[in-house]
Amino acid sequence: MDDECSLVFKGRVVEGPINKGMSIVIPITDVASIEVKVYDIIHFEKQKDEDKRVGLVVDFADEPEALDIVLGLKIQDETLDVR
Repeated sequence: MDDECSLVFKGRVVEGPINKGMSIVIPITDVASIEVKVYDIIHFEKQKDEDKRVGLVVDFADEPEALDIVLGLKIQDETLDVR
């Protein structure tokens, strides 16, 4: 995003509801993960690809090092848990 401390995870909801304040669990290794809060939810209704219609906005302002780690991961095709 424009503020350079937010990231949008674009995809679709596989199961259950998604709400602001929930956490996305991003695996780093087999035993380590980063948990980040959903700051906002964006709906891309004009998106033709149904797998990219929901955007979960995560704010990394308090943890910029976590943003660097997440940007270095190859998770574009991963299914992430949201709690």
